[in-house]
Amino acid sequence: MSEDVVADFTGRFFRNHGESPGTPTSGRIIMTKRRLVLATNNDKTTIPLSTVIDVNVGNVPSHVKQFFDDTVTIGYNDDGQTRSAVIESTGETVDTFVAILFRCLLNGRKAAVKHPARVGGRVKETPVVPGKIRIKNRRIEVASKRGTFSFDVETVMRIQRSNKLGDSADRVTLVVKYIDTDTDAGLTKTSLISPAKSQYVNLLGRFLRLEFDDLREEVADIELTNPEKRVLVGIHATGGDIDFTNMLDGDPAYVTNVLNSVQNKDLVLENASGLSLTSKGRIIVSERIEDVNA
Repeated sequence: MSEDVVADFTGRFFRNHGESPGTPTSGRIIMTKRRLVLATNNDKTTIPLSTVIDVNVGNVPSHVKQFFDDTVTIGYNDDGQTRSAVIESTGETVDTFVAILFRCLLNGRKAAVKHPARVGGRVKETPVVPGKIRIKNRRIEVASKRGTFSFDVETVMRIQRSNKLGDSADRVTLVVKYIDTDTDAGLTKTSLISPAKSQYVNLLGRFLRLEFDDLREEVADIELTNPEKRVLVGIHATGGDIDFTNMLDGDPAYVTNVLNSVQNKDLVLENASGLSLTSKGRIIVSERIEDVNA
């Protein structure tokens, strides 16, 4: 293979080509920036990355679920038909492969962008300009002639799809609301990102959601004391404008220890406007609210 190889490992895979369900095959998985090759001693399947329409981690087609553990399922177009390939290897290898795969799929993709479309609750009359997407770990960067903006997955508050950007009524668009951590104000911003092809809207949305799911798993392992839970709910309810000494019925030193603890667990952020919940803190309050209020 003359192209530079960016991933090369052994594992098992199942290719859904519309045939009768079979069993996984052991072989070699090789990827360049342009294509993915699944090779055995007898044959190989080549999947151009330009045909990939979806990437899913952990979800396996029901008829082969019994055979797989740590997996990634790749959906792609093949002569007008939607096909899928399920790849299995060790958990660490799969995680690394998925990270490289998303970079190959999304880095350098052209997109129309409007940034910021909103700052806080204010709508901004920002022009729509061409830009290019880049993935860096859990960070999305978009470079345009107006400069480069970026946001971390941890700061994302909401992801939505829209069918309009600028004067185009059929431009599939990803609407991302996030906390701007590059300024001390901690304001929320909303950016509109519309890759040139709708498949990349799907892939960018999938990347953000997969990373957000990883955040949820990390949050599930965080243990909280009752005072810490009360602090999170208080910040959520009041925006940080609260007398924590009265809330916790404690002396200032005790309150400081509790606040330091939730900050050290990356649940609370302090900025010029006061205290606010991080993405992990918001997940805890929204998804474990009954436990927090207990």
